[in-house]
Amino acid sequence: MRLFLISAYIGLITLCHTATFGQGIKFEELTMSGAMAKASDPANPKLIFMDCYTSWCIPCIEMAKMEFPKKVMGDYFNPKFVSVKFDMEKGEGKELAKKYNVSAYPTFLILSASGQEINRVVGKAGAEDFIEKVKAALDPKNSLAGLKAAYEAKKDLTNGLPYAKALYQNSKDPSPVLEEIFDHAEEYERFSVDFLEMALGTVKFGSPFFRKIMLEKQHLDLAMGTEVINRILFDKVRKDMYIIANENGARYNVFFTPKEVEDIAYTISLLKLDPQEPENHICRIALFVVNKDLDGMIAYYKRYIWNLPVNTVFKGILDGILMSKVANATDAQKAAIKDYFKSASESYGKTVSQYGATIEKIK
Repeated sequence: MRLFLISAYIGLITLCHTATFGQGIKFEELTMSGAMAKASDPANPKLIFMDCYTSWCIPCIEMAKMEFPKKVMGDYFNPKFVSVKFDMEKGEGKELAKKYNVSAYPTFLILSASGQEINRVVGKAGAEDFIEKVKAALDPKNSLAGLKAAYEAKKDLTNGLPYAKALYQNSKDPSPVLEEIFDHAEEYERFSVDFLEMALGTVKFGSPFFRKIMLEKQHLDLAMGTEVINRILFDKVRKDMYIIANENGARYNVFFTPKEVEDIAYTISLLKLDPQEPENHICRIALFVVNKDLDGMIAYYKRYIWNLPVNTVFKGILDGILMSKVANATDAQKAAIKDYFKSASESYGKTVSQYGATIEKIK
């Protein structure tokens, strides 16, 4: 009897899971022209919903596996949309990414039957929240044109922030709008959390607007806390500096001049980040790499990196960056790199010995 009840329970759970996840959005394997043709059917006219994803985008995968299969999604989307998905880095997706200026992932385009963009939703969300975002995106006043008209009618923070966000999500620079707000808004508005998160999150590092904001660093710190502001600033360049240090700029379409990297390294140094955190050294290391100064880089490692804590993955990443330079190093540089790793090994060996001695004392 117990076995029967367990089997019945498992069957019920499976049935509920299927009911919830088996009737989600029906994505059709169509080309863009095929989707337009189907959406244009006079007998059943629809809009087009396009999932713009990449293979490496974790939120894209989570939406596809966890949210889109839900019944509530299918109930809303299937009657109204011809739904398609394209990898933006493969096949037709490459051209669509250019045509619709898609650079953030995941991006979900809402298109007319003729392929004209109505609006877009950027980022993942739970099923119910996502549906509400799509409903809002379909409201003409929330389109890019509608938000622009509202801002032009009254240039204040309330109208400016949604317009700036829409510009950014459409891969357009929101800085002119944000700078206009920053220049004319009341003090409590220009240093509000909502404004600063938007401005610091979207402004190009080192741009004139960035420098204007940084002149008010003390006010930023008071508004959000020094540690929070410093982390936001560092996070703006952290990923790019790793790419530069690993010399993968061409692969990821990330390019900086030596002067730009120097400006970044200088600005980040003024934040006085904890030097015991290995990751906080990445801007200086990127500067050595972009200046092709391997001797200076080795000297920096010997002075600052060799004895950093190894309890984070970032120490290993920094050591990996140095190791990647061995192939093009001179014999003298190879010897110096080997000496660096020898010194680090001896330091860690002492730590291991100390722990071993401690263990031996425990009887």
